[in-house]
Amino acid sequence: MITLMTPLHLAAIFCPGREAVVADGQRLSYRAFYRQSHRLACWLLAEYHLRPGQTVGVLCRTHLLVAHLLPALSRLGVNVRLINTDIPAQQLVSLLDDRYSLLVYDAELQARCLPAKVPCPTVRSEELNACLTRETEASVRLPLFPKIASLSVFTGGSGGRYKEVSRTTGAWQFLPPFYALLRDVGIHRHKSVLISLPFYHGFGLATFIVSMLLGKKICLLPKFDEQRALQIIREEQVEVLPVVPAMLSRIWQLPEAKASLSSLRCILSGGDRLSLKLARQTLDGLGPILYNLFGTSEAGFFLLAKPQDLTAEGIIGRPICGVRCDLRDIDSNGVGALWVQSGWAMAGQQNRWQCTGDLVSRDENGCFCYHGRADRMVVCGGENVSLDHVEQVLLSHPSVANARAYPVSHPDFGQVINAQIEPMAGVGSLPEEELHLWLSSRLSRAEVPHRVTFGSLEILSTGKRRI
Repeated sequence: MITLMTPLHLAAIFCPGREAVVADGQRLSYRAFYRQSHRLACWLLAEYHLRPGQTVGVLCRTHLLVAHLLPALSRLGVNVRLINTDIPAQQLVSLLDDRYSLLVYDAELQARCLPAKVPCPTVRSEELNACLTRETEASVRLPLFPKIASLSVFTGGSGGRYKEVSRTTGAWQFLPPFYALLRDVGIHRHKSVLISLPFYHGFGLATFIVSMLLGKKICLLPKFDEQRALQIIREEQVEVLPVVPAMLSRIWQLPEAKASLSSLRCILSGGDRLSLKLARQTLDGLGPILYNLFGTSEAGFFLLAKPQDLTAEGIIGRPICGVRCDLRDIDSNGVGALWVQSGWAMAGQQNRWQCTGDLVSRDENGCFCYHGRADRMVVCGGENVSLDHVEQVLLSHPSVANARAYPVSHPDFGQVINAQIEPMAGVGSLPEEELHLWLSSRLSRAEVPHRVTFGSLEILSTGKRRI
């Protein structure tokens, strides 16, 4: 079976001296990256007796040890569960059980995420780091033909409801998006990538694996910080930046952003809605290098919008090769429920039609346009209101960096909309009457927020806003 260790082994043979990973103050060639990952697999087998079919939980940020863990555990045929680092301890209890053979976690997350009693063996990532630099490997023989294992992420964290989405760890699983990134984005022409997205996020995980398959220099940032991200891009001359729109918005608010981003040749936006305002700012500032990727954790990445497509609000692109999309239950405005059939969907859903829960339309050029989530529709005074639409309009205001709309109970109308706004850097707040007048010409009466507060919005490790 082709595991995630296979591309590392090939890179170690054909381009051993090429830089593979820059992280945690270290620089590893592909030869060193492979050797240390192989050494880790041996130690996990010898010290923790991990066998094919067993399950390991990983509660870690995006750092070097996890980059080694993914190919190492794949090589052992072990099922991997990548756990959201924003999860509270009480919810982690419901995920962990005695089926887990080991839980690897970062020491900094112990107090907030780990329950008092964990029903499986545990080890800190800092302890596993020690085996990477040992001169000798454990005296064990890795399985000749590793069992097909699964790789899972826990999605839904922005709403506080976590569910498992699983795929096999075979590298072939990532061939459809890999081909789309080659054909439509030309990602093979670029040499380096910065990943600040967590591996438990499908976008971050897929970017890491595709970058490894292509033999790129992979720079890792454990936790997103716009200043640190710009510094790495500038110092390492990073060419590819996968990013969530909220992260990109915060980067652009730094005065040195345009100069520091000059090395970029490709920005891959995904994981959340890309506003037209942010797309135009990026395209005007850096040229036609912005691509919008749309997908779900369950179905994977399946729509791609190229720079020339990003001309209207809500454009999410066209289906990539090997994917079929359909609109069902279309209303009088041409908006319907988006269904997708994907060969690299989660386990049990490959090549099956599944509803994404998104409301979209399709223009005359075949591009799909996003109109919000079906589960974010609320009734205010008898009228249907899309929270996504309200946020989209708020984001189009020139002084708004980020926005969140949410329903609250009201004695007369049942529910009304309130909003929290994160102003652009240097803007403390917006005059309430001026903002209300601006919104009233763009939103219906039921959609206009009854109350607006100002302040920084909480951004999760995935780069998404907490809903």
